[in-house]
This record gives sequence, structure tokens and C-alpha cells, in this order.
Amino acid sequence: MGTGLRFALLGPVRGWRGDVELDLGAPQQRALLAFLLLREGEAASIDEIVDALWGERPPESARAVVRTYVCRLRRVVSSGEDDDRVIRSSGCGYVISAGAASVDWHTFLGQVREAQAVRARGNAAEAAGLLRGALRLWQGPPLGGARGDYVDQERTRLVQRRVAALEERLSLDLELGRHAEASEELAEAVAAEPMRERLRELQMVALYRSGRQAEALGAYDEVRRLLAAELGIDPGAGLRELHQRILRADPGLAHPAPAVAAGRPPAQLPAAPPGFVGREAELAAVHDTLGPAGWTPVVAITGLGGVGKTALAVQAAHAMRERFPDGQVYADLGTSAGRPADPAEVLGSFLRAFGVPGDRLPDRLEERAALWRTVLADRRVLMLLDDARDADQVRHLLPAAPGCAAIVTTWRHLIDLPGARWIGLDVLSPADALELLARLAGHGRVLGHRQEAVELVGLCSHQPLAVRVAADLLQARPHWTVRQVRMRLEDDLYRPAGANDGCALIEAPLLLAQSRLDPQQATAFRLAALPDYGELTAESVAALLGLPRRRAHGLLESLVDAHLLLAGPGGTYRYHGLVKAFARRQAWACEGVEQCDAALSRLLRFHSRRPAALPMG
Repeated sequence: MGTGLRFALLGPVRGWRGDVELDLGAPQQRALLAFLLLREGEAASIDEIVDALWGERPPESARAVVRTYVCRLRRVVSSGEDDDRVIRSSGCGYVISAGAASVDWHTFLGQVREAQAVRARGNAAEAAGLLRGALRLWQGPPLGGARGDYVDQERTRLVQRRVAALEERLSLDLELGRHAEASEELAEAVAAEPMRERLRELQMVALYRSGRQAEALGAYDEVRRLLAAELGIDPGAGLRELHQRILRADPGLAHPAPAVAAGRPPAQLPAAPPGFVGREAELAAVHDTLGPAGWTPVVAITGLGGVGKTALAVQAAHAMRERFPDGQVYADLGTSAGRPADPAEVLGSFLRAFGVPGDRLPDRLEERAALWRTVLADRRVLMLLDDARDADQVRHLLPAAPGCAAIVTTWRHLIDLPGARWIGLDVLSPADALELLARLAGHGRVLGHRQEAVELVGLCSHQPLAVRVAADLLQARPHWTVRQVRMRLEDDLYRPAGANDGCALIEAPLLLAQSRLDPQQATAFRLAALPDYGELTAESVAALLGLPRRRAHGLLESLVDAHLLLAGPGGTYRYHGLVKAFARRQAWACEGVEQCDAALSRLLRFHSRRPAALPMG
């Protein structure tokens, strides 16, 4: 754009036009500027800005203060002839367009990405030089002089990115045989981040290769004691294995690891889902689990079809790509399509992605798995294994090398997948479901009829797939109101399945989940949806089904495991509204009128004997 503007975020928040430093104002005004710059060209609403600056306790005048800050910043950063050139109004908020100014944080990220690409082509020395230049951009703690909860969170995120880049550069230095020089820098880095296990690994390797075996072992003892005292945990598998290799004087440890093979690393992740919203806690859980570099973490995401498992996995994987510069591979394991993928074929595709010729692929699954582990050694690769059937399908695909990681999605908990961190995924919160609808169908159209939109996403049980279908219907019918779409969807969801394509799409994962049930589970799933009241108990379902209480309780728990029921307090159970509507339609269609009437009659007799036990709907 030719504005001559430069901003620094990797230290005190500062700005220049040409050689003249700009007065960016008070700490919160600087925080606003930093917030817009860190969004990298994405518009921010005033509400988002208020939340970033004041969190849950904004003053009554917050929106007016934001406009005042923007007005002041415009006068400072914009040229006199075009006041709105840099900070532009966008809808109900503001944006700093990408390219409107040079920002050191963006330069840092670009140089890190370039270094990773160069390293993947086999040029470790050039990659190390690029990272060294990127790290020189830092001038102290980032976002200095800005204030607020958002600033504190972003400061932590930026510092972690710096440490990750430093680890990568130090790893390259060791690869290039610069262990003596790296030892000194690692001592400073470890002092600043004493419990970061990847830095400790690099320090131990540098000391060992410098002929300082006793100090390398001492570094291990130090971090072991520190982790036990501060966190109550043992060192990760990577540190423990390195300790053992030093003790036995492993000859392979005395020499730098070979550079990554030439060629572009695979980048197979599907596109990030449009309109993704919410899931902050789940994304943080994935981020935290895949963070440690000294072991091989596995995150497994489970939940009912349509709840957004794949969307969460893909979003998390894209957010963490820079942690895995040696490649990201993806496999659709095909359970939902009814054609579970052969793990040997999946391994073949992974190995070919890393340059193994097809004629050199072993025939046996176990041999391909062994070759896969060899290929991953000393690399940092992320695997996304989507829609797994069982642990046998997944086990041979998982990495064994420290620094690699895997995200697995599956419809059920796989008890024989040891070491995985499980994340159970439910529907979105009402606010996030509303925001998803607004992002996909347009904020003005949705939020202009907020109450009807709230009712619409409630009708969808806040399930992401159903909300996406509703948004698609809104887009396909631009002349319809939100209320008309709600009435159409409500009508369709209470008619026989397949009334229209959207209804069939919503019901597809429910039909698949039902098909996985045994006959008694399926009957219980359908008949238990017949009563109008909201909460079920083992006693009421036992009466409904004409079964002993213990058997009814077991069936309810099995439906919870299948994500078709939710367990509540005091031994109660309930359906999501969308699931209940589906189950009730299936009951009349599959069990028949006579059996449904008989079940309801048994339940009525049960409550007539115990009127106080009748749950309130």
C-alpha cells in the first residue's frame, strides 16, 4: 500500500512512519492496535474488541471508548489525505488490512515457514540461518506496554512460538555439528524455561557430543527432580530414552542426525471447516496434549456423528502445523462410509508420501508398520486419522518416534488404545450455535431476527451438522425469513425420514449410529423416546420395556456409550431434542403402532402405581 508504516509487537508495542516513531497512546489503546494487527486482516466486531480489552467486566462506556481509541489511532497511523486508509470500518467493527503495514510478528512467521520449507528440501544450514534471522526480530517480552487479559494470553502464545522456533534452530545447529556453540545458548534457554523437555533433550545431546557426559546426565537428574517437585510427574518418554542411550554410550548418539530427505514434506490436511466456532476448551486440550515434544502423544476425539469431531480435529491440526514441520498426513478410515480402510493400504499411502517407491513397499502389515516407524525417526510429523472403527485399525498407524503425534476421531471409546487422551464431544453451546449460523448465513440476516434464530438453533439441538443444514437452507432461500426456515425444518424433522435432502443429511449419522446397536439396544433407543417428559430413569424404562431394572439400566448406559443418550444427575437420562425426534419416528416405523401403544400402557400403569415418581417434562 505504500504507507511506510512499521509496527513492532515482539517487544514494546511501537510504530513508525518512515523514520518517525508514532505516539500510540495509553496501554489499552496500544492493546487495541495489537489486537487488530494480530488478526492479520480479519475484521473484528466492537463486541470482540470490548471482550479483548475488558473481558467479563467492561465499563458501560466500553463501546464509546473503543470508538475513541480507533479515532485517535487513525489520526496517528493514517496519512492526512486518507484518514481511513489503515484502520478501516468493516460492518460493525474494524480491520487493518493485511499489507497495510509491516509487522515484525508477520515477518517472523514468514521466515519460520520459509526455514521449514528449506529444511524439508535438505538444506539445514540455510534453514538455521533463516531461523536465526527470525529470532533476531525479538526485542524483549512481546506486546510490552499493552494491557489486558487478551494481551496476557497473546503474550504467552507468542513466547511459546518463539521458544518453538529456538528449539528448531538449536536442533539444526546440532544436526550441523555445532554442539559446542549450542551448549552455551541452551544453558540460557533452559534457565528461562527449566521444565521444557525438548530444550533439556537438546542440552543433553549438546553436552554429550561435547565430551561432557557427566554434565548431560546431571541435566537429566535436574529436570527429573524439578518435574517431580513442581508437577508431580516423571520425565517424558523422549527424555527417559535419551538418558538410557547416554548411559549405554549409544554410538548413534555421538553423531549428528541426518538431514530430512529432500523433497517437499506432505501437507495432506483437509481444508479448515468454514465458519468454525467455539470449542475453546477442546482445542486447548488438543494443543496441550500435543505440545510436549519429548513423547508421542495421541488425542482421540469421540462423539455422535454430526457433532463436529472431524471439524475440531482439522481445526486443531491446522493450528499446530508449525509444530510438525516434517509433514502432516491424513487418512479417512472410512467407518461412516461402510468401507473401513485397510491399515496396510493406509501405511502404503503414508510411505509413498515420504518418498518410498511403491516397488519397495513390504507386503505384510507388520513390515510396513516397522518401515513407517523408521521413516518417522528423528522427524516431527502429525497424523490425522479420521473416523476410526477400532484400535486394530489404528494401532499400526501410530508413530513411535518422540516429536510425532496423532489425532484420531472415532464414534466410540476404544478401550484398547493405550496412552491416548480422550475428548468427548457434545453439541455446541447455544451462543456458539447461534454464531455458527450467523457466520454461515450472514450476521445481519441472522442477528436481525435473533429470537427466531435462537429458536432455530435450539430446534437443531445446537448440533453443528443440523445448524449447517439450516444455514444452507437460509442461503438457498434468500427470500425466506428465519422463522420460515425454522418452521420448514421443524415440519421436516417430524415427518418420515428423507422428506428432503437436508433432513436426510441430518439423519444419516443417526441412522448409522442406530445400525450399530444390537436388536435389544435399538428397541430400547426407539421406545424410550415415546414419553413426552424430558428425563428417563432405569425404573421408568424398565416398565416401558417390560424388563428388569438392572437390564434396563445396562441398556441405558450402552446408549450413553453410543452417544445417543446423555447421562444426568441422580441416575437420570435424556435425549437431545433432535435425537429424540428421530428415535420417536423410528419407533412408530420399526416397532409398529401395537408395540408402541403397549409400551406406553406399561409406563402408564407404572406411574399410576407411583404417581410421585412421574418426572416433570
